[in-house]
Amino acid sequence: MALVVNDRVKETSTTTGTGTFSLAGAVSGFEGFVAGIGNSNTTYYAIVNSNGEFEVGLGTVTDAAPDTLARTTIISSSNSDSAVNFGAGTKNVFCTLPASKAVILDASGNISANNGVNLTALNATQLTSGTVPDARFPSTLPALNGSALTNLNATALASGSVASARLADDSVTLAKMASGTDGNIISYDASGNPVAVATGSDGQVLTSAGAGAPPTFETPTVGDITSVVAGTNLSGGGTSGDVTINLADASTSAKGAASFSSDNFAASSGAITIKDLGVATAEIQDDAVSQAKIADDAVGADQLAANAVVTASIVDDNVTQAKIADDAVGADQLAANAVVTASIVDANVTTAKIADANITVAKMAANSVDSNQYVDGSIDTAHIANDQITNALMADNAIDTAQIAASAVETAKINDDAVTLAKMAAGTDGNIISYDASGNPVAVATGSSGQVLTSAGAGAVPSFQTPTVGDITSVVAGSGLTGGGTSGDVTLNVGAGTGIDVAADAISVDVSDFMANGSNNRIVTATGADAQNAEANLTFDGSTLAVSGAITTTGNITTDHVLPTANDTFDLGADGNVWRNVYTGDLHLTNEAKGEGNSVDGTKGNWTIQEGEEHLFILNNKSGKKYKFKLEEI
Repeated sequence: MALVVNDRVKETSTTTGTGTFSLAGAVSGFEGFVAGIGNSNTTYYAIVNSNGEFEVGLGTVTDAAPDTLARTTIISSSNSDSAVNFGAGTKNVFCTLPASKAVILDASGNISANNGVNLTALNATQLTSGTVPDARFPSTLPALNGSALTNLNATALASGSVASARLADDSVTLAKMASGTDGNIISYDASGNPVAVATGSDGQVLTSAGAGAPPTFETPTVGDITSVVAGTNLSGGGTSGDVTINLADASTSAKGAASFSSDNFAASSGAITIKDLGVATAEIQDDAVSQAKIADDAVGADQLAANAVVTASIVDDNVTQAKIADDAVGADQLAANAVVTASIVDANVTTAKIADANITVAKMAANSVDSNQYVDGSIDTAHIANDQITNALMADNAIDTAQIAASAVETAKINDDAVTLAKMAAGTDGNIISYDASGNPVAVATGSSGQVLTSAGAGAVPSFQTPTVGDITSVVAGSGLTGGGTSGDVTLNVGAGTGIDVAADAISVDVSDFMANGSNNRIVTATGADAQNAEANLTFDGSTLAVSGAITTTGNITTDHVLPTANDTFDLGADGNVWRNVYTGDLHLTNEAKGEGNSVDGTKGNWTIQEGEEHLFILNNKSGKKYKFKLEEI
């Protein structure tokens, strides 16, 4: 059984329900599923009914009488992507390739799945462990610890082959990070990917959006100090004006767990001074005496503890011959390869001084051994000297992740601007990167919604804090307002003017103050370039527009109904002004609303006149009888 997709495979079916479809034969110009897909093979199918039902899925073809298509896997459908319970009707059943299963070749020649996964830029993450056989590696590949690999540059590394595990701790410095926009900082999005946070405007602060979203720069809400309160051993304070804080006079003033003793300190209003010799060892915090606080030449041999001067404390090139005791340098003090030719007295290396099997390649003159001295295949990894496989001897892209030892890629091996956001390890959504007191990069916690990134000063990691806000200190009345104030309950008033009446919780406009003919429900008309008039002959009560005079128009009047205001009172036209033509569908005549009936016999009727091709007809709508006019041609 195989998965087969073919062109021009289409049949019809009248099957209903959710089960296997019986196929009724190929549509003209197409072939059937057995011929195009094959017995027992699977294929992607689509079923469409004329009533709008559809289903796309994976099915199995069976050669039978009739042939069948089993609907094994549903990919999408009109039934919320579940199997459709097909109703009656003839359905079209055809072979298709679902969009979710398609592979796309773009204009640049890149191949990707329709879900966006790139299939061409392959790296180590796409290789299954153990899929590269030994035959793919050169016979002289150096040891896996990388000791014989030197002078490698970017051309020897396959693109994307340096994984996070291959980067040494502290190796990604600021210089190795790709250039970005001036002022951007790095955070992490909802997928854990590092992203650049936009710089914001001058004076804005980095504000947390809470867990699940990167922070953004926002304009902080600031206010004034509304109260200053004196704390322990302080007096004064206030809520307005210039506020003064005083230090309380005391011989001993508590400050946390320590104290200010009169033996060491003098306290007076506004100042604390240290007496001569008033600071003893106990008063100095641990690690508080820095190099800058020690006078030159103040540390002698008596101040150094035993074994206090370690190698790192000695300046390079400062241990001279005079500082080394006689017979103090033995074999243990000599570094490997430290005795060079110039250090050996001429003619003093005798045969007796050379140990058996100790004339190595390094002890032989340059170019003294050529290919004639080598046995074929005798130079293996163990016989390649360290630092001898240079970049020039390596093929491009020959080194990938498997050949790079863990933590072997140091800072100096990473090109400047090579570590982009995409190369940084995933982090927590909304975190930003800072540096701790040791200079190590650390993730700053996201904080709560509305908090802002607040500096803790030099030597401390910033943190998200709730911003301090203040009260309104002054309310000033603007245009058309009066009042205001700087304390207590402040009131603003709307200034009164012509035509404007101001009362509690209400502002009203009196049109009589600036419009002529002001009256209830009048229509406002323009009487000039700027003047307005409340027209006395037009009124509108919210539903009916009333006109007390005649209406004259030069255009058409379009309406749903033309009705008189009173029954049996008004005429359509007049003796001196008659309508020229009356265009109607059917002419409907009735006097049923007339109180006395007609003037001949006093009865009331309801008739309709209708036009025929050769006759006029009149219908009695009360009796249902039909008549025609007898017409005589003239």
